[in-house]
Amino acid sequence: MKEKVQKILHTSIFQCIVIAIALDFVLETLGRHSAFDAVKYVFSHPMIFLYNCSIIFFTLTLALLIRKRIFGYCIISFAWLLCGVTNSIVLGFRITPFSAVDMLMARNTITIIDKYFSVWQLIVIGVMLLLALAGIIVLFIKSPTVTGSIYRIRTTVFIVATFCCVMLFTRIALNAQAISDNFSNLATAYDKYGFVYCFSNSVVDVGISEPDDYSEERISEIKAELDEVGTSGAQLGKHSPNVIIVQLESFMDPSYVKNLQINENPVPNFDAFKESCTSGFLTMPAIGAGTANSEFEVLSGFNVAYFGAGEYPYKTVLGDATCETIATQMKTLGYSTHAMHNHDGTFYDRYHVYRNLGFDTFTPLEYMYDVKYTQKDWEKDDVLTGEIMKTLNATEGRDFIFTVSVQGHGRYPDVLDEEHYDYPIRVTGTGSESLDVQWSYYCNQLYEMDQFIADLIDALQDYDEEVIVVMYGDHLPGFELTEEDLENANLYQTEYFIWSNFPGLQEEDEDIYAYQMSAKLFDILGMEKNYMQKFNTIYHPGDENFDDVMSNLEYDMLYGEHYLYPEGWPYMPTDMKYGIDEICITDIKPGVFQDKEGCFIQGKNFNLYSFVRTEDGVEKETVYIDRNTLFLPDASFEPGEEICISQMGDDNIEIGFSDIYVCQ
Repeated sequence: MKEKVQKILHTSIFQCIVIAIALDFVLETLGRHSAFDAVKYVFSHPMIFLYNCSIIFFTLTLALLIRKRIFGYCIISFAWLLCGVTNSIVLGFRITPFSAVDMLMARNTITIIDKYFSVWQLIVIGVMLLLALAGIIVLFIKSPTVTGSIYRIRTTVFIVATFCCVMLFTRIALNAQAISDNFSNLATAYDKYGFVYCFSNSVVDVGISEPDDYSEERISEIKAELDEVGTSGAQLGKHSPNVIIVQLESFMDPSYVKNLQINENPVPNFDAFKESCTSGFLTMPAIGAGTANSEFEVLSGFNVAYFGAGEYPYKTVLGDATCETIATQMKTLGYSTHAMHNHDGTFYDRYHVYRNLGFDTFTPLEYMYDVKYTQKDWEKDDVLTGEIMKTLNATEGRDFIFTVSVQGHGRYPDVLDEEHYDYPIRVTGTGSESLDVQWSYYCNQLYEMDQFIADLIDALQDYDEEVIVVMYGDHLPGFELTEEDLENANLYQTEYFIWSNFPGLQEEDEDIYAYQMSAKLFDILGMEKNYMQKFNTIYHPGDENFDDVMSNLEYDMLYGEHYLYPEGWPYMPTDMKYGIDEICITDIKPGVFQDKEGCFIQGKNFNLYSFVRTEDGVEKETVYIDRNTLFLPDASFEPGEEICISQMGDDNIEIGFSDIYVCQ
């Protein structure tokens, strides 16, 4: 028996089992930031823990196909640990755990990583990654090689059988409701079902599954019902105002947080408007992160819960597919449609996605001027007032402007830089000096964002065209809040208000979901709705057929056969223009700047993101002097040579070009 036990202990299967159990425990410890909480999870959910272990076990069996098995075990384990460590770090900055879709955000993450980590922390991370790479190389060289036959066919059969067992376990667990594949709350799902299953599910669960009853006949039935929805409930009669929607980053009224002691109200203007205007709670799809999903629900009327776990449609389907939105509907009503965001235009791929959502123009940070920054180098929102007014004045007709702010974004610092910034708002009562400082910083950002709200409303109050404004927070800030910490006991609720510069807008306070906002707005305006708005007019969460009808509509529009539009899908990508002000070159002159010879580029509307691009696609070293002047050191151009201005952000991706200038 002793010999048999020793033989079993040395088998590859036993090794995989031990590694899987140990690895899953480590991953849960990392995800919960506590070994004690991981132990509690193991004993309170033993079958789910073992199910998660089975998933890791399957991945480890792939190492049996190679001769350097120890190397294979280590590489697979390292991949899991890397995901676990990333999840642990992410949960230090936000409430939403790490999921597969975050890997699509890697390029964007690199551009803002300095806002979350100090220089020395980045150095430590870099050194650790280099050491890990060196370790992998050494491990490959030093790890022993299995001699003799490795029985590839038999091993492959075993791996396939293991995979089938995992799928069988998954189906049994789903049917027994021990686990779920519908993650309405990603953080809760990770806590309940384990990191391994939830992360694995986010890898394979992308898009909207085809509803069981999806068919041309079913969509025709839904269409007939929606076609009967009119514009009853209109309050404004013949008014067709400019429509401005402002999504405020991480904005909330901190008075809802229990135990916070604040020396003065940081959001007096927002509070005043929500008291005097139509307002209410707005249930968002995310906590502490997920701005793109919040704006997508408001724009489209879609519920992102039907997409994959933690999925950002901006990073998946909407990169290629067009979608019915407020913007597309406004265009049919004769409006010009504009989007703006005082951060990188490439973030969440907005510079591609917005053309698929129906926008005529998009003004990102790369096309803005005189931008100020917070202590954490996030762009301040006060620049948006001028951009909104400029956009309104740029057209003769009516405008729809969708604005996404960024100032309230985390991470929040532990130390206030009072030498360079003013912090009149002070917060205590959290029980932690460091957390008091973070809340103080955050509330001071709210204070400045609230001033932006007042400045914008003041500018619009006397504007010579009718304007209606919707303002709301996209999600709660990334503090470790619980429902018990909030007066309204809901982590998903922010607030909104609807204001106009003309009379007749009756106050109709109502708590709604983000995807219901556009239907409510169009009811107020008395405008013809699109199909998702009509759906959200007659269906409400909890209705008997709500899930079935909504999933059918969303699937048909983005993944199905477009049965809803039997005469052909009407939405095509727009020829979207970047920015409102035209950027152009008017002249080139040789000269000297800061003791360097080169060329002065004369033109209009340059900014810090303007670079000179030659006809061979090379960006020249460009020095910004002012809005009308750039300087190129050690540069000259031949007559007939063609150049242009490229607008390029911190991630070195070009967003739009000026017209070609032919050198004289």
